[in-house]
Amino acid sequence: MALPADWYRDPSGRYHHRYWDGYQWTNQVSSGGPSAIDPNPLDATVASTPPAPGSQAAPIARQAEPAQPAVQVSQSSSMGLGVLLGVLIAVIAVIVLVAILLSGSDDTTDTTEPPATTEAPATTEAPEE
Repeated sequence: MALPADWYRDPSGRYHHRYWDGYQWTNQVSSGGPSAIDPNPLDATVASTPPAPGSQAAPIARQAEPAQPAVQVSQSSSMGLGVLLGVLIAVIAVIVLVAILLSGSDDTTDTTEPPATTEAPATTEAPEE
């Protein structure tokens, strides 16, 4: 005869009680306070071994069913931060590029054409001896 789903003495001995779902031991455990999740799974043979008759938890520690682990869904803010940082870098790059292009256009001297007038070099006289 299978024992009903309930809290029984933990077969691993790590906690006071463990929840038996009617077929196998779950990872829901308690040591007299609120239930928690056991991070270490039970051995497969222990997990399927039914609780010993009379090992049911005292009524004061019993819970109708195991508490479900809290599931918190949140959007990662690092994605938004990465996008913001990328946009900031792009804006700075555009500003630097515009500044470079504008600073190069201030040069009005065109070196490809010769000057409009040329002067003959000055003549020098040889020193007298």
